[in-house]
Amino acid sequence: MAFGVQRGGMQRCRPQFLTARFDGPVAFSNSGWQWWLGEGQAHRPAQTIDHHFHAGAGSGVTLLREKAARSRRLYSLAPPSLPATPRHFVKQMAVSPRKRLGALLGCSNALLGFSHGTAELAHNLALHERTVHGVRTLAFGERFRHGLPVQQVLLQEYLLGWQPFNVVWQAHEHEATRRHALLSKLIAMLASLRDTGITHLDLHPGNVMVSPDPLAPLRAIDCGQMSMADDPAISAAMHLGVFLHELNGKRLLPSPQLEEGARTLLYRLVGGEAEFAGAERLVSLLVRYSSKKPFSRRRLLQRRRERLDTSIIETRLQALSHSRSLPAQVAHASSIGSRQELRLIASIEDVVTMAP
Repeated sequence: MAFGVQRGGMQRCRPQFLTARFDGPVAFSNSGWQWWLGEGQAHRPAQTIDHHFHAGAGSGVTLLREKAARSRRLYSLAPPSLPATPRHFVKQMAVSPRKRLGALLGCSNALLGFSHGTAELAHNLALHERTVHGVRTLAFGERFRHGLPVQQVLLQEYLLGWQPFNVVWQAHEHEATRRHALLSKLIAMLASLRDTGITHLDLHPGNVMVSPDPLAPLRAIDCGQMSMADDPAISAAMHLGVFLHELNGKRLLPSPQLEEGARTLLYRLVGGEAEFAGAERLVSLLVRYSSKKPFSRRRLLQRRRERLDTSIIETRLQALSHSRSLPAQVAHASSIGSRQELRLIASIEDVVTMAP
């Protein structure tokens, strides 16, 4: 039984996507956590993790890892009293003072912050409801101070047996058929994101999960950084370029064949779009250089309304890449990466040749 239900002012200022899809807020204890429950099956796991937060320990709760100086914690939840129930994934995150008002109101912008739990919840819901590549969110938890959320939690389905794309890709290094299937699934996912106007700003091989079921589509995770209704050509170029750069071992100076393969895949995705010429130049740059922070992929998307000056973008990416890489590391990457790159090129050519 719930400890109590608090509605009124706090619920009125919550975003509509939360109040329309989740019941609450519910308090299971005097821990200070409030919970929004999306499905009947979410009650017990939300209560279990609430007890863990309140008591400092709890059976069936396993800390998977901590990130960013303990500001984020990831848990696996498997109550031993309910052995037949599925496991759950719990993501707990602290909300910085600048982002607390945005987290309360469901606003995601430069002033109030783009990445907080409320924004990630909205992105998860959009990805799950519009595509087959999202992960279900079952409950959403918050702890308040002075009327603003200071910590938030996403309780999601647990992808039991799933592995990151890069792990599966490397494990099948010499299996052309398996790699063809993986790359074909990636293109299908990028086409789905294109059709729904979703840009995942951190879509790399570690954030795409592969099911043990060979027929299951890929799933995208870590959706804190997303953008909606972007130009499909620029968005697809960003997704594809970043992904291939990572699969190529973040190698500087990739071969012209890899860049040509990336442009061919991009053409299959968005060849008829108005911005394709700029996107074609962009995908080559993103295959060639790392575009991680302090480079802003979000600002790059916003430039689509203006003239896309790829020479300025290349200068910026080149400077950042050289500042990140020591000469010895570059030489080492070059010596071990050539075979990796040749296999990646072969997989792309295989997909291009066999695609309808």
